Amino acid sequence: MPRKIKFTKQYKPIKFGDRPDPGTVEGHRNAMAEAADTRAYKRMMKELAAEDAAKREGLLSRITNFFTSKSRRY
Repeated sequence: MPRKIKFTKQYKPIKFGDRPDPGTVEGHRNAMAEAADTRAYKRMMKELAAEDAAKREGLLSRITNFFTSKSRRY
């Protein structure tokens, strides 16, 4: 649900090279978009770390089972 922006936020002309003032509507929109991107990036990194951990655990268990098995054919 969209939230209302306070009445104090105004559109202001932005010069080249200036970052948008967080007190402006444009600055607020940019900050919200950047926060959403950051959350998506962190979520993706957590998923990749979990996949990597699962792969490592599978490899470790296979190696352990190989060396601890009774029939060693090598």
